[in-house]
Amino acid sequence: MSTTIWIYGICGLIAVFGSVFIVRSVIKNERSEKIRGVEPGQGEQLIDHGTVLGGGGGHVTVSRITRDPQEYAKAMAPKK
Repeated sequence: MSTTIWIYGICGLIAVFGSVFIVRSVIKNERSEKIRGVEPGQGEQLIDHGTVLGGGGGHVTVSRITRDPQEYAKAMAPKK
């Protein structure tokens, strides 16, 4: 009788660990499929970045980043 209990216990543990592994695998795949960034294309994306100082002052800058990968690569390449 105790051998049967051990066999059922081991099979149960294998089933639990297998289920956890499958669920983690599915969650990981769903996270990796989410698209990051923006789609390549025409136009620009505006990025607002600035600094706020304690006395109400600060500095605000807006950058224009192209959505075209070729133009972006040209802009980021070191100048000769």
